[in-house]
Amino acid sequence: MTANVVSAVFGFALVMLFTRVLTPHEYGIYVVGMGIASLFSSLLFNWIKTSLLRFSSEGEEIDMRLTALAAFAVIAVVSPFLFELFVLVSGESGGYAMEALCVAIGVGLFEFLQEIFRAHQRTGLFASSMIVRSATAFAISCLLVIGFDLGGEGLLLGVAGGYFLTLLLFVPKILKPPLKPFDPAILKTMLRFGLPMTASGAAFTLHSFFDRILIVALLGEAAAGIYGASADFVRQIILMMGVAIGSAVVPMAIRFYSRNGLEATNQHMSKSFEILMALILPATVGMALTSGRLATFILGEDFRDAATVLIPVLVFAWLFRTITYQYIHVSFQLAKKPSLMGVQGLFILVLSVSCMAILVPRFELVGAAVSLVISEICGVAFGFYLSRYAYRLPVVIWPTVKICLATVLMAIPTYLSLRLQLNNDFLNLIVPVLTGAVIYVGTAILFDIAGLRRVFLTRFGAA
Repeated sequence: MTANVVSAVFGFALVMLFTRVLTPHEYGIYVVGMGIASLFSSLLFNWIKTSLLRFSSEGEEIDMRLTALAAFAVIAVVSPFLFELFVLVSGESGGYAMEALCVAIGVGLFEFLQEIFRAHQRTGLFASSMIVRSATAFAISCLLVIGFDLGGEGLLLGVAGGYFLTLLLFVPKILKPPLKPFDPAILKTMLRFGLPMTASGAAFTLHSFFDRILIVALLGEAAAGIYGASADFVRQIILMMGVAIGSAVVPMAIRFYSRNGLEATNQHMSKSFEILMALILPATVGMALTSGRLATFILGEDFRDAATVLIPVLVFAWLFRTITYQYIHVSFQLAKKPSLMGVQGLFILVLSVSCMAILVPRFELVGAAVSLVISEICGVAFGFYLSRYAYRLPVVIWPTVKICLATVLMAIPTYLSLRLQLNNDFLNLIVPVLTGAVIYVGTAILFDIAGLRRVFLTRFGAA
């Protein structure tokens, strides 16, 4: 959570600064370049990452480091040719292909580093490497964009520089001897496990990238920059909370499922869903209500009008995407059925593409955001259905009703507080945020959401 919060702070700072320094077209280059880099890195290197986490977690005696590095090196060598082929086939601009490729390789190798830290429970190194990466990327980006006026390509190079500088500092931490030499048997095991996982997740990877590519094709890079700034800001907040919860949900669920049986697993998953919803639902509604003031405080002038309209829609897309990633996918992981995850991802991708093809030409950026919401909502419903063929997820009704009621009670005074107009953008934002937070926490204690009332009474009663 600490690493995600600090990383998100640098992410907010990047959005705040560069949407003021760069034009929408220049920021669009960064948005599209990052999308291409993330897609390419996931498709090429994700099988290494997932295999490392799965098998290295079994103990220090499972040493896959040199084998994984050798596989990574081979793919990195051929990646420029594959990347150029992708640029030619997709019709994307090759003007910033090299920068995007550098980011893709940096992301892949950094995730390799992170998964080893996670597998061996070296949480201090995990958190510090993430924080250093965020800070150095921000600093180098400032130098290249503001100092050398390199625009969106400078921002891409700054992000790549942050990854590679962090790797120079932290790779020696994972290469301490003894090192088991390259082992073809380990490589075969990685391929058998990792490639199906990558194939199953490919639809989700394409889905997270497709909206921006379609916007570039239909509306241009400036529109993609405006859309991407809004979407990235929403993602930072919702994803920060979702990942913090999900990082604890999955390993605990696997332990309960393998050692304690279905009843204990159901209890854990029900409580996990309640905690997840208790955090992200009020955040979603609060961001939707305060979108205009958030856009004014966070984004540059060229991005604000569109963000005020887009944020209230995009937050709900990320609400349901978080439910898919942090709750529904646990079912497929527990049952070891990645193919079902692939089916759900393909369903979401096809629905999203279909909706965007209809709505984007007519409603432009709003059409893209609405298409995303439709596909994510239907994806959650379809995922629950598919869980019947894996681990059947519990349906958490009464706790969800309480969370929804508490959120409604929070939304009313938050909306009324928006009528108060002050002469400071920060105060204009913080007043409704604090109003909503205080009301929601008080209501959550009253309704005992996620056991909060018991915790409150235990701590303050003992005091």
